[in-house]
Amino acid sequence: MAFQKKLKIAVLLLLFLVHSGYRAQSKNTLDYYLETAQQTNPNLQDLKNQISITAIDSIKMQREYGFKVIGIADASYSPQINNWGYDGNSTINGKNLALLGRVSRDFVSKKNFQAKLNSFSLTVQQLLNQKNLSALTLKKAVTEQYLLAYESQEQTKIDQEIIHIFQQEDVILKKLTQQSVFRQTDYLTFKVTQQQNELLQKQHFADFQNNFGLLQYLSGNNEKQLPDLEPPTFNKKMEPDFEESIYAQTFRTDSLKLANDLQLINYNYQPKISVFADGGYSSALIQTPYKNFGVSAGISLTVPIYDGHQRQLSLEQKKIELNTRKNYTQFEQKQFEQQKAQLTAQIRQYRDMISLANTQMKYAQTLIEANLKQLPTGDVKMVDFILAITNYTTLKIGLLQYRMQVLRLENHYENIILQ
Repeated sequence: MAFQKKLKIAVLLLLFLVHSGYRAQSKNTLDYYLETAQQTNPNLQDLKNQISITAIDSIKMQREYGFKVIGIADASYSPQINNWGYDGNSTINGKNLALLGRVSRDFVSKKNFQAKLNSFSLTVQQLLNQKNLSALTLKKAVTEQYLLAYESQEQTKIDQEIIHIFQQEDVILKKLTQQSVFRQTDYLTFKVTQQQNELLQKQHFADFQNNFGLLQYLSGNNEKQLPDLEPPTFNKKMEPDFEESIYAQTFRTDSLKLANDLQLINYNYQPKISVFADGGYSSALIQTPYKNFGVSAGISLTVPIYDGHQRQLSLEQKKIELNTRKNYTQFEQKQFEQQKAQLTAQIRQYRDMISLANTQMKYAQTLIEANLKQLPTGDVKMVDFILAITNYTTLKIGLLQYRMQVLRLENHYENIILQ
């Protein structure tokens, strides 16, 4: 039993450590920064709150067509001085007191009521489309900044590799120079090149700190320790489809909203019926005021007759808006497809360049290895050795830039944003 208890504790501890390690590791990924940005971005929170407010407005509208109960209290006195004042024979008779409770309700057709409800639901969908577009824009921006930080990080790793080569050979070359295998000027040339690379490393490291800081700022994070960012990945199998894009969704929602607005305009010109009933006390306080308790009921009918053709003008406006939206959507679809084709071609070109650069890298690496073997014997010139390292560095930096450009293009491809 004791052994089983210890084993259980050990398993739980291992799971905790694995989970903690995973969480710590997850902070170095693109997904972590994207998730943090989504949670902390105030614009997304604002749109989320606007959606909630509109949903509450929909409930308020539904309550507006239910029964409403109000209380009415009215007391007035109209004096006459030397026969000047309100007519004493009027209904108020100089003074009046009313204490009433009233119940009323407005009636609309079922289709009119449903159109009003649809107006709110479509407004919610429009806000949701705005939120999705803002989220997509934020995702693309955070990803671009993550790529900059990752590129700076990988650049510093290249610097460290080159400096390591220089540091390893520095000890050997110093002895060979003392033994007159190499001239003093050759060794000084080597040292100058080494120091230049060390200076570049400091510059690239400063770039990494700056880009990482901007990533923190953009994602709403507050990590201060520089991480070892993991390489980002994109869904290369995903094919962006305009019909599934936020732009097509926005067009469909806007079209439905405009069509619903047309219905509401027509419904606004339908007859309106209201009913009410009240009860309480209303008296002019003249004769038997104690008997002036009572009830009443009524109905109101409003029929639009003439408005100067405003209805037709409003309908025409909505039709023009719908036609304008169609033109924009057709243009956006062309832009969408053009961007897809352009990005696909660019990705293919840079991948071909990566393949060629990898082949050149093998030759450059082989050349450095051959020079390192010949260096102790003095069979290679210092200029040739430095040139070999410089070519290797240039190729490696170029390869990094090609890979980063592919990642940037894949980011654009996955998150096409139309300007």
